Amino acid sequence: MKHFKKIMALALAGLALASCVNPSKTSEPTGDSGSKTVTIGYTQFPANVDPAAEYNGWFTVRYGVGETLFKMDDKLEVKPWLAEKIEAVSDLEWKITLKDKVVFQNGEKMTGEKVKASLERLVEKSERAAADLGIDSISAEGQTVTIKTKAVQPIMANLLAEPYSAIVDTTGKSASDKAPVGTGPYMVTKYTPESGAELKAYESYWDGKPKVANLKIKYFSDPTAISAALKSKEVDAVYGLPYANLSTYASDKNYKISEVEGSRYLAYYYNFENPYVADDKFRQALDTLVDKKTYSESLFKGSAVPAVGPFPTGFAFALQKSVHEFNVEKAKKLLDEAGYKDTDGDGYREKDGQKVSIELLSFTRLPEMPLAVEASQQQLKEVGIEATIKKVEVSAVASEKDYAFTPYAVVAAPIGDPYAFFNSAVKTNGAANIGHYSNPEADKKIEELATETNPAKRNQLSKEIQEIMDKDYGFTIIGFFKVALVMDKSVSGLESHPTDYYHVSNKLSKE
Repeated sequence: MKHFKKIMALALAGLALASCVNPSKTSEPTGDSGSKTVTIGYTQFPANVDPAAEYNGWFTVRYGVGETLFKMDDKLEVKPWLAEKIEAVSDLEWKITLKDKVVFQNGEKMTGEKVKASLERLVEKSERAAADLGIDSISAEGQTVTIKTKAVQPIMANLLAEPYSAIVDTTGKSASDKAPVGTGPYMVTKYTPESGAELKAYESYWDGKPKVANLKIKYFSDPTAISAALKSKEVDAVYGLPYANLSTYASDKNYKISEVEGSRYLAYYYNFENPYVADDKFRQALDTLVDKKTYSESLFKGSAVPAVGPFPTGFAFALQKSVHEFNVEKAKKLLDEAGYKDTDGDGYREKDGQKVSIELLSFTRLPEMPLAVEASQQQLKEVGIEATIKKVEVSAVASEKDYAFTPYAVVAAPIGDPYAFFNSAVKTNGAANIGHYSNPEADKKIEELATETNPAKRNQLSKEIQEIMDKDYGFTIIGFFKVALVMDKSVSGLESHPTDYYHVSNKLSKE
């Protein structure tokens, strides 16, 4: 029980969960949802909205289909949602009390047994969730759920706010086999991968009747087409608009923008299986050629702020100073020192008699990604490195072998804690460690972080891990993008959030 008091302090004082909610109070229905329809355009659309599948839970929550036991507020502090409170019973045991009036979209009451079944399904289907949560067993009685873990788990409430933890009725039948029976204000009635979805309001939603009867999600594979769709009123609101287009809408009184400083970063992930990248000086030269300031302010039209590390510096666990510097002359010197020189006068460097030519990946998960890669290609040419660009789908990045670096966009701390990011993207053989980065010292500290209950020590471990990553030049974190939803002036109740996954709610309205 040596960690018990620390866990209790973290659960009761740090999270302040028990006193945040009056469990007996839910919102009263507000108006008739009538026959109004809101159509939202997105540049991302998954194969389904099963929260246990890949990262699809983000969309389960975005579309208002599913909800989690806890949620992040606008300061990324964890609060109750479907739960009333959480208590640490022992080092390895958490007791969660559920709200009493929550119902699923099929009218079934959310009980401890239903939540138990949902979480058991999650850990069975999602390797990522199973690794994060570390659940040994779950028991239920009435409106309580008790989770026992295999090891000390100091951030259980945060992990139960991750969208993969959206609670579903495992025995319920949805109108679409692409969606679960959730507790949210909207139910999927039709889901067409690569096209879009149709949803209808759940009139008996536990937190108050939705204001809009129908919701449509329309998918745009071309980010430039989404702006035209908003202008033509094909859609009422959009997410994923190219940032270069934002100024047009900001000055037009017919539209409004909900925008917040976000924590989604754009980075270059270096591929350590590439022989050039494996050379420390070559990799440092690549990093030194990235002009974060110009990319963020000019290339991205001021829509991003330069990053120090993977977390915004406002977080207590964030790196505050980086070894990164943009210095073209330094990059040339590093290449010279490592034996990469132009010996035949053709403008390109050679090593051991072979012309140095590298491959860069490019894809359009964010419209700004190709711009960054093209800028880097030109910068590399100026220092004598030939770089070709290979366009791929985001789903294919992990299987690519020969590239030197790829852009990548991640919200590293969507649940207000750094551990999940380190464990998946930084730790050796992590599920999202696509560049095969590995440092035994970082691995050891990540393992320590997994069970450390003292908040100050967690913050310090996080900074130390980032310092190792930084000095290894394993990643170049370029900048953090703002989160923007652009909509027709008739739309209200649709607001951006720093997590990037709370969009649709029962407050969505249209005049």
